[in-house]
Amino acid sequence: MDNMKRCPKCGQMVRQEALKCRYCGYWFNAADDTTPPDNRAEEEARRPSYQGERLITVMGVIKEGIGIGLKNFLSVFLACILYILTIWVPYINVGTTIGLNTLPLKLSKDTNAIISPTFIFDGHYRKYMGEFFNLIGLMSISVLPALLFVFVPAIIICYGWSQALFLLLDKELSPSEAMMQSTKITYGYKSTLFWIDVVYSLVFFIIAGILMWLIGLVIDNMIVTMIIMAILIAVFIVIKLACGAVIYRELSKRIG
Repeated sequence: MDNMKRCPKCGQMVRQEALKCRYCGYWFNAADDTTPPDNRAEEEARRPSYQGERLITVMGVIKEGIGIGLKNFLSVFLACILYILTIWVPYINVGTTIGLNTLPLKLSKDTNAIISPTFIFDGHYRKYMGEFFNLIGLMSISVLPALLFVFVPAIIICYGWSQALFLLLDKELSPSEAMMQSTKITYGYKSTLFWIDVVYSLVFFIIAGILMWLIGLVIDNMIVTMIIMAILIAVFIVIKLACGAVIYRELSKRIG
């Protein structure tokens, strides 16, 4: 309970780092702020979205993401195995699904540490079952009309909301507030997020292609080749998630 605090308005327990009570909407430290809580969103909307040095760069994120991903590869791999083995268990599988989907948030908390593969079973994730499904539903319904405009608006919106799930758990915001804050913190960085995906994917598949070609010259066995390819794909996914951890760690600083 050391990481929890009590809302003075409704009495519910929320996490220490929460900006707003997820139950009654009370803004913490509002009494020390000269801006009334009801007007805070309007006030923040008028502020500059970012100032000074950029928080993330394409090569900076990829470089740090490779280090974090390789360090945690075995833990993430074992977590995925545990997820597959328990996916059939009702209720538990919702928590493990949320845990895996928010893996970048877990990695962002301490990029120097190695996570435990059993983190997906933390009961903390199941508390957000309703908010998780609400958020996924809201984003899915909202993106569908954008798909009618030749995909580009839908892609931009998806990058804008890419941090919403992490914000929902980390800052205990409502689904709509998490989407709004995600749009704010990614403002000016959507193209960077896009190029991180493009550059990382190109570099990885070029390297993977060269390795598979070299392996094919030495090993003439389809099963072995498929196993090596599966390992390479797993490494690609884990490092991509680690890049997401770096992105969230830096962009979430814009919330304050």
